[in-house]
Amino acid sequence: MFNNLPGIGLDIGDDKIRFAWLKRRGQGFQLFKYGSINTPSGAVDAGIIYEPERLGQEIQVLVRDFKLKGKKVVTAVTGQQVYIRNLVMPHMNIKELKEAVYYKAINFLPIPVEESAMDIFPLREFEDDEGRKTEIFFTAARRQQVANIDIACRIAGLKLAVVEIEPLAIFRAVIGAIGTVTAILKLDPCCSYLAVFKGRNLVFYKPLPSGSSAIGQIINTDGSITPGITNKVKASQDNQYDSKLWNITSEIKRAVEYYQIQIDTGDIDRFLICGAGSAIGGLQLRLTAALGYPVENGDLLPDIVLPPHISESNQIYELKQEFIAALGLAAREVI
Repeated sequence: MFNNLPGIGLDIGDDKIRFAWLKRRGQGFQLFKYGSINTPSGAVDAGIIYEPERLGQEIQVLVRDFKLKGKKVVTAVTGQQVYIRNLVMPHMNIKELKEAVYYKAINFLPIPVEESAMDIFPLREFEDDEGRKTEIFFTAARRQQVANIDIACRIAGLKLAVVEIEPLAIFRAVIGAIGTVTAILKLDPCCSYLAVFKGRNLVFYKPLPSGSSAIGQIINTDGSITPGITNKVKASQDNQYDSKLWNITSEIKRAVEYYQIQIDTGDIDRFLICGAGSAIGGLQLRLTAALGYPVENGDLLPDIVLPPHISESNQIYELKQEFIAALGLAAREVI
């Protein structure tokens, strides 16, 4: 559907604005260009855009430096402004489903339906004692946020092609490692969440605000980990650090338990962790012990071909940790 688009993903974060440009190469992908720039202070907070004009002016710098003017992009909304739910509806065509869901959402959406941008995707059809039914995936975000993204892109000289929710992009970026039921844990100071997929369908999403706060206290403002704490070194025994790790682990465990109560999809086959928080020493071991699942680092797009100038391990590590959402957004257009 999106193969005629250039494959550019734009990830708008609290601290950084990142883009990635992918092109199809045989059965895999080629990373054509990528880059980032600091987000203007106060323009974005917890994924919510408050100053789209300033944001657009800053994105314009990336557009100019990387010759992106007039290009179509895919971006995402994220954080606690995202609302999802799986719904079972009477069987009807897609147009009728969208109309019916609008009125059904009045009863459960925490924001006024007239202020929301909604979309649905049919998952399966089945029949029970009441007749034919359709299970759908429902997602919504504040309409103003989508409008703010569009404003920022237009000011920057970009054309907004698609706005989706970030978990779908992350899943697409680690698609080589999917199982029957895949849990993806995104850990970042500005936005952390647990997302669970059955096959390729998102069936559960829960923001982790306390986890984001604790991670922000561990990770320095420049994105580095607190001195002495690396991905390959055991966590410090310092009581304060230990307490923060315990808080993160506890919130994630509660989210997993809530998922297990709410959604019946069977056992989790793969549990993947990504984002800046995945580099925190000792966290993977703690999560594995607390959850009973082997927690692995989510490795991005195994078929991606990197530009020749990217060879240093720190450059590859940066791509995996910081550009995973931008790459997943870009991949939507070329998969």
